[in-house]
Amino acid sequence: MQGTIVFVGAGGAGVSNLVGILHDLGYTNLIGINKEQSQITQALEQQGVRIFPHGEYQVQADDVMIYSSAAEGSSEVQEAFRLRKEAHKPLMIWNYFEFLGEMSKYFRTIGFAGTNGKSSSSAMGIFAAKQVLPDFGIGIVGALVPDFGGKSYVLGGDKQENRKTGEQKGDEVSLHQDLRQIFEYIFSGKKLDYSLVKKYWFLVEACEYQRHLLHLDLEEVIITNMELDHTDYFRDWQDYQSCFEEVVRKVKDKVFTLSDLADKKILSHEKTIIVEEQHVDFQYLWGKHQQKNASLIAAALNYLTEGKKTEEIRERICTFKGIWRRMEYLKTTEKGAQIFSDYGHVASSIEVGYHALRERFPDKRLIAIFQPHQMQRILAGWHDFPAALQPYEKSYLYDIYAARERIEDFAERFRALQEEEKKNVPLEQVEDLGHLFAQHTGSDYLTKFEQVEAVIEKAGEEEIIVVYSAGDIDFALRKYLKLL
Repeated sequence: MQGTIVFVGAGGAGVSNLVGILHDLGYTNLIGINKEQSQITQALEQQGVRIFPHGEYQVQADDVMIYSSAAEGSSEVQEAFRLRKEAHKPLMIWNYFEFLGEMSKYFRTIGFAGTNGKSSSSAMGIFAAKQVLPDFGIGIVGALVPDFGGKSYVLGGDKQENRKTGEQKGDEVSLHQDLRQIFEYIFSGKKLDYSLVKKYWFLVEACEYQRHLLHLDLEEVIITNMELDHTDYFRDWQDYQSCFEEVVRKVKDKVFTLSDLADKKILSHEKTIIVEEQHVDFQYLWGKHQQKNASLIAAALNYLTEGKKTEEIRERICTFKGIWRRMEYLKTTEKGAQIFSDYGHVASSIEVGYHALRERFPDKRLIAIFQPHQMQRILAGWHDFPAALQPYEKSYLYDIYAARERIEDFAERFRALQEEEKKNVPLEQVEDLGHLFAQHTGSDYLTKFEQVEAVIEKAGEEEIIVVYSAGDIDFALRKYLKLL
């Protein structure tokens, strides 16, 4: 194909995996655009992918663009749409989830969905499926995975190498040639061998935000759980439910879920297989939520392999090492405190994290540092967060990651909370809501990362510190701990 494949928002765990996949398939005409440097953009640059800040790349008429929804307002994305509309340029433009949907037309696709646990379950499922599922093609997760070489994706095929010449042979080369042909067809309409359509499996994390998972052409879907989230988009619980119910109607074959799913329509649907929770002896993981994830994955893979690889599936699941920012162990300090990072940003995630850590460290003091992700989530879960944070011996609230929100848009709801709390906090900046929320949850409020450093430096060997954040504090944490 001609032109450049431009990835806007390349520092995200989602868009970056597409960059990596195409790079591994031999594409050299790739560039990434991102607002700031991150652990992910550093890794892409090490692979030889050029990364630009916004405003330094001029979109061309023969480019292909794939962009993160968070970067939709960027100058590059806006220019691409302008060129296509006003100058009638033949630009091909997809947002990340639209492109996943385009990919899924050519693969047998399994989606991992749910409010919580979809990243962990998709990574665990892909790790097992690559070994046991015939014609495994591509697996994509919204997080970095140690078992995937620190990447957020994995390609199928077994590499075979001639020891004398170093030449690669066998399944990997053949598969990669097939995958390249599929992508070439998507990008340029080049001739496609139609025996490749729906030959390979594609396993992917499927996000419900803005109903993105409805783009996917799914054969199977695994639903981990459901509770109201993304209240900046979904009006209420019924609206949220309707998204998953529509997915179930669209799925071609089966839906796998547990009996405690909070949607009776899905539980009673003819496509649904209700999975019985079973115990798995993990080598590296702990926590009841991991047992649930493993039960769902084992049931789905046993179904797809017709029960012929039950022991192999179980053994594979047991050796899974977990994923980036999901109760991920980072480091033990000089004083002996152990530091963990977790993506948790809703109250139930923080509660699940507490129980997992308490199971693993029954005699330690557990300390939570929580960076809320979006004011909308704070307001929606106002009455749930105190109970989630209360069991920790100590909790800290870090400055809210507002993600394009404006405090004035929440003025009416903010004042209602002030009346409820019988507090009078000025409504001028996001930090004002942060102060009120910290008081509400019984947490100390931190506004600078140096304060986080002080908490860590004070902790000793009797303490476990977990940093919950879907925002930007994780990158600063890793730099401080000299992990980057």
